[in-house]
Amino acid sequence: MGISFSVMVTGALPMAAYGPLARQVEDAGFDQLHIADDLVFRPAWPILTVAALNTSRIRLGPFIVTPQVAHPVYHAANLAALDELSGGRMVAGIGRGGFNPLIGAVAPSKPMTWMREAHALMTRMLAMDRTPFEGQYFKATEDLYFQFEVPRHVPLFVGTWSPQTARLAGTIAPGMKADCVASPEYVARLKGQFTDGRASVGKTMEGTEFIVGPLCAISTDPGRAEDSIRGMLALLQPFLAPMIREVGIGEDEVEAAYTAFTKGDVAEAKALVTRRAIDAFSLTGTPDQVVRRIGDLIDAGADNIAFGPPHGDDPVECIRLIGEQILPRFTSRSARKVVI
Repeated sequence: MGISFSVMVTGALPMAAYGPLARQVEDAGFDQLHIADDLVFRPAWPILTVAALNTSRIRLGPFIVTPQVAHPVYHAANLAALDELSGGRMVAGIGRGGFNPLIGAVAPSKPMTWMREAHALMTRMLAMDRTPFEGQYFKATEDLYFQFEVPRHVPLFVGTWSPQTARLAGTIAPGMKADCVASPEYVARLKGQFTDGRASVGKTMEGTEFIVGPLCAISTDPGRAEDSIRGMLALLQPFLAPMIREVGIGEDEVEAAYTAFTKGDVAEAKALVTRRAIDAFSLTGTPDQVVRRIGDLIDAGADNIAFGPPHGDDPVECIRLIGEQILPRFTSRSARKVVI
């Protein structure tokens, strides 16, 4: 399988920005556009509608949606409707979600069972299957099915950075996405778990897709890029367990940066974010500085590099730089080769 490149954005931009942004992503040669469905920003579904109406080639999808916020059937219905609108270009990721503690959502006592059931119920709905569904967390009678045509089964991935869930993903899904990951060692571990999960149920890796979605801040000015990523990591690090422990970042470091950020001392918060954190979770710097690291992620098992937020202090310029100065250096995507 060759290498693909994608862009993921949050709902932090004005709605009027997403049409031009989607066209830019498509025109720049990317393969997919992912929208984060974060509780604190604009939701993914209306943004994806705008993106579908402004593009014709790239695949589109929410990464991720969580059944802790809305029922799996609701997510499946939105996905099916947008697949119709986009002409069969949707893909999606389902996961636990990162901001659930902010609304007091209680984690399921059996998270693997919960994830397996949610994925299975969405799959059932998208397949127009009327078999009664009886799970521990989710149920559906034979009368619960979409009253509209669903012409194809939309690929339903699992979004996770947990090794245990990566193994589960291998047993149930055609692929997975690991957001906020830029460590080749950690990517290799997740890919190994996904592969083992496939093997445990007698499945090969043929036709699968392993997406790695590092945060990114890419600029011709490395100082600007680093300043941008420090701000995001100060806010985001507390929600990145268990990766924080796995890459050797202390909880005290994380808490200090987060506390400073929430108190409004952004400069102090940025200063408290370590170089180790920047390297573990992001691709940050100039195009020349990050291209070799992208190659390392591909060597570790990535099939698709999805450049995640914040995209520096000028997302339009960042996407332009990636399209013009990074993608062409992967001269043979089918051969997974990079020109350094």
